[in-house]
Amino acid sequence: MNSIPKFEGKRRPPLDAIRAFCVWSCGGSPKEVQLCPAGPEAKHPCDLYPYRLGTIPPGASRSLLKAIKARCLDCKPDGSADCDAFRPYEIHPPCPFWPFRLGKNPNIGKVQREKLRAHGLEKGWQPGSQTWNGARINVGGEDEPQEGMAA
Repeated sequence: MNSIPKFEGKRRPPLDAIRAFCVWSCGGSPKEVQLCPAGPEAKHPCDLYPYRLGTIPPGASRSLLKAIKARCLDCKPDGSADCDAFRPYEIHPPCPFWPFRLGKNPNIGKVQREKLRAHGLEKGWQPGSQTWNGARINVGGEDEPQEGMAA
């Protein structure tokens, strides 16, 4: 069951949504996603490039929702709030970014979001900052230093 109001697409986490969008953008070819020319050295680099393979590479920003929101604003510059890509159009599936277009993850409720925020504050995260006192929170729950981040 899909609990995201109006959205007719598959429910997925932000990283999977980026991967799905990139595959869709490359005509359904995962090989073309690997060969994507929109890397950091490109004339017009893509904010999604580091995440296109469905992983977060070492040293890359963990701000997936900011990257998605930026891409949504590229598609609809007058504001993504009134985007209607929540349903299929002709042969195209619903946009995998639609649930995340406002910069929030609809898969995380208010209670869980507050728990994550409290955990981040315990670990040294400062609101408005992208640093966590040199620590990165892994899926397994252990902290490890991240290269290139100041302590």
